[in-house]
Amino acid sequence: MDRSTAAASYTASIGTGVGGLLSLNNMALALGILFTVITFLMNWRYQSKKHELELQKRREDAEYHKARMRELVRDDEQALAECKVNSGDQ
Repeated sequence: MDRSTAAASYTASIGTGVGGLLSLNNMALALGILFTVITFLMNWRYQSKKHELELQKRREDAEYHKARMRELVRDDEQALAECKVNSGDQ
């Protein structure tokens, strides 16, 4: 007997044995638990990625805000200096 035939035979016999141990209700329960765990893990990963992206966006927004505020302060200082120069000329 070659290896693939032997592997298929053993797999089928193990599957039949496990299937005989479990009734239909037990199989449904096991599948329900399995799918619940899979759903939980997928949701956990999705929420983790979503949280990570939100934190990155907040950091980028804070950086943009700081740069914008520096620019506005510099513009205000320039305007104030121009006003002082113009008032000194009169």
